[in-house]
Amino acid sequence: MYAFGAFALQPGGISGTDRLGALEMKNACLRLRRSLSMMSIILAGCVSLNTPSDLALISVRAVDWHDQHEMPGPGASSVLGMVNSRVLAQSGQSVSGGEKPHRPLLKIEFTSATNLSQFVTEHSYNLGNTAFLCKRPEDRVTLSFSYIFWRGIRLGLREVDPIRQRGEAVEAPITYYIFIDVADKERPQDIPPQKGFDLREKPEDVCFYLRGGNNWGRGYKSNVLIVPKSAIAASLNKG
Repeated sequence: MYAFGAFALQPGGISGTDRLGALEMKNACLRLRRSLSMMSIILAGCVSLNTPSDLALISVRAVDWHDQHEMPGPGASSVLGMVNSRVLAQSGQSVSGGEKPHRPLLKIEFTSATNLSQFVTEHSYNLGNTAFLCKRPEDRVTLSFSYIFWRGIRLGLREVDPIRQRGEAVEAPITYYIFIDVADKERPQDIPPQKGFDLREKPEDVCFYLRGGNNWGRGYKSNVLIVPKSAIAASLNKG
């Protein structure tokens, strides 16, 4: 078990449903292939001017993966986030995955005036994030889970916009959050090789930004947020 704390900065045939599910799955695979080749284009400069640029850090909190019900577990569909969750479930794919093991994570809360769900839907963008160690951005590390959440709901292009659905005031800053790993082993056999890190033993500043793209080669990248190592150390040492 882990002790966790928080550190706050500021306030008979194939049915029509089966055919639809199979088509969604096929399209998702095509989108995945395109997105891999597209990412270099996005980062090289084909980035939309209409992009969230006001992300502000709110809090850092240590949590246990096992207890985060909105997070998918082992065995969740590999195309989760690229196909609507209802279609995945109707096709026999797991949306939630299996039971999650105990594993320390950091929950990073941030705000933006942009309704991210509406933003990605209007531009047909996928929604994800990239995190790296600020002082050594060239090191390949697997820090963050790609999902962005709002009030316990995973957001995405293929999902219903829960913010608009619940009448959230769009003029006010909206609070979102992501999860990042606390530690990971070095994996030199990976391609490319992955560096190890342990924020419990050696806290470091962590940087992240939101990013995504669409099938037409357009994309977006938000401003970069810094999660200070002092906030990380404080959250991991509490409890």
